[in-house]
Amino acid sequence: MFVRWRAVEGLGSMRAELRQEGGGQGSAGLCRAGQRGGGDVLQLFGERVRASPDAVAVVDRGGRMTYAEVDGSADRLAGVLVERGVAAESVVAVNLPRGRELVTAILAVLKSGAAYLPLDRALPAARRGYQLEAAGVTLLIGADGGDGVEVVDPAAAEPAGRSVQDSSVAVDPGDLAYVIFTSGSTGRPKAVAVTHASLANHAAAVGAAFELTEADRVLQFAGPGFDVFGEEVFPTLLAGARVVVAPDPVPSPAELEEFIRRERVTVANLPTPYWDQWVGDLDAEPRKVPEALRLLVVGSDVGLTRTLAGWRRHAAVPVFNAYGLTETTITATLQAFTGESLPEGDTLPIGRPVAGARAYLLDAELEPVPAGTRGELYLGGAVLARGYLGRPGLTADRFVPDPFGDTPGGRLYRTGDLAVVCADGALAFVGRADDQVKIRGQRVEPAEISAALCTHPAVRQAHVRAVDDEAGGKRLVAYVVATEVEPSQLRAHLAVHLPAAMVPASYVLLGELPVTANGKIDHRALLGSPAGDAASAAPQVVTLTGLEEQIAAVWREVLRVGQVGLDDSFFEIGGHSLLLVQVQRKLSGALGRQVPGVALFAHPTIRKLAAHLREGDGSDPAIGALGDERADERRSGRARLQQRRARQSARGTR
Repeated sequence: MFVRWRAVEGLGSMRAELRQEGGGQGSAGLCRAGQRGGGDVLQLFGERVRASPDAVAVVDRGGRMTYAEVDGSADRLAGVLVERGVAAESVVAVNLPRGRELVTAILAVLKSGAAYLPLDRALPAARRGYQLEAAGVTLLIGADGGDGVEVVDPAAAEPAGRSVQDSSVAVDPGDLAYVIFTSGSTGRPKAVAVTHASLANHAAAVGAAFELTEADRVLQFAGPGFDVFGEEVFPTLLAGARVVVAPDPVPSPAELEEFIRRERVTVANLPTPYWDQWVGDLDAEPRKVPEALRLLVVGSDVGLTRTLAGWRRHAAVPVFNAYGLTETTITATLQAFTGESLPEGDTLPIGRPVAGARAYLLDAELEPVPAGTRGELYLGGAVLARGYLGRPGLTADRFVPDPFGDTPGGRLYRTGDLAVVCADGALAFVGRADDQVKIRGQRVEPAEISAALCTHPAVRQAHVRAVDDEAGGKRLVAYVVATEVEPSQLRAHLAVHLPAAMVPASYVLLGELPVTANGKIDHRALLGSPAGDAASAAPQVVTLTGLEEQIAAVWREVLRVGQVGLDDSFFEIGGHSLLLVQVQRKLSGALGRQVPGVALFAHPTIRKLAAHLREGDGSDPAIGALGDERADERRSGRARLQQRRARQSARGTR
């Protein structure tokens, strides 16, 4: 027996399991959704607008927009884009924060016939400029950040231009819908080009698998530069449901729960590392998960069985483990966990193909491997992207001819992931065939980081690898051959060129990189994960006391460093948003009061955070209520004064 699935067969089996354990529409609806996926997202969205024009489509902290309002605003902006000369195969960059404007702008680009390139607003300027140039962007939607590209500000009062409805822009299924960059092993990011047909197939297949209806409120959590953003938005809008935009910055699990409860969110799609943090937080402070939540989707990294077991201790909410790549239009396989039973092994299976997808486990000769044998996972079908924009050689290397399909010119995508088949027929991820890793849910090619390090004038050689770190999943370690350079200088150099997730947390300076007899890096000879090196560049000259020392103690524990400077930025010495969740929980426990996550983002050094916690800024009641013992005394004194005045006023009234 050989390992091979067709899309509808795989998900049909999965849906049957769901139906047996607690309801669902079964595989028939899924088959219809998969067949419908060859259509057009804009056409299906238009049907929703006509059916429920007054239903709420998107809500963020600034307000809400109905389906008719989103459609009308997108039409007007699309008209402006058409007048500026965009057309099919044009790429328009979108540089906006998450929210109603972002959703409207992306729909406007699609309505104009062009493709959108979502920009991560935290990207270094150099990397953003590279993306704009590599994608051939000539127009950018946003308030700023044009980098020499013409800018359209959607916030400008009613931009002049005819509605796109008067332009009759036709969209072909094979036209480009969006472009998203991923890390590249050659030292350059790769621009993945996804068509309208693939996007429509994904939206229909995922919407059916999650059983989205008009009653759903779907959390929008991912940043616009991540393809999961599309999974949170398009299936939701095509189902007539509501997109609920999560607050910025990344909230702690407790804050997210309050938001889910307040907005009555029914479906949440979260990075697996964040889910792991959430479960840890629930174990530390047991509480009920919001009742409105009916489905949790996790992905972007390997899911652990122990995390699912922990989730089951606190919630009966079903969990979908989603697997996919940007090249396979976000999600290619799904595995549902609905009952009390847990899968065998330490990691969660990635399931079976979604509608429109095919999966194969092949050997080095592209021959199917026997059942029970690990093989490289190849994916095919309607989920495939067109390829890498402007890089035909790389496209040909990763998108290979499909020897098993019935469609002339069919292709398979070589994922580089190794997998086996579980006893129940589901796929299980077992590792990588190359050095690619996931850091906080983001695909990272260590070779790209090594190449960026070697552009520093003091660096002769560099090698980057990921090591396991119990405090935060995986962390990057850079082994560098250089002269007269400090880790802080290398970190600053990389921060100019790479996203934060690609900047290593630790640096080891070596005289030479160890190599094997055949000239390859000797991984066994490299040191293990070193302690954090953040303070190595400057000796600690300030003695921390009181509140500062409490904060520093938490930082040292979470970051696993020996010392922390008073003015070291948490994010520059190896910290990130997921570790900040741990900081918030531990610091709140140490101080005996809740520390809002927004305060930690806004005050990233010990000095600034301590000052803020003592005084508060008065703008947020939750933040202003924080402080040390002296602040408590001041509040108590004010309360006693108010009580005395109230008693005096009461006596005067009598």
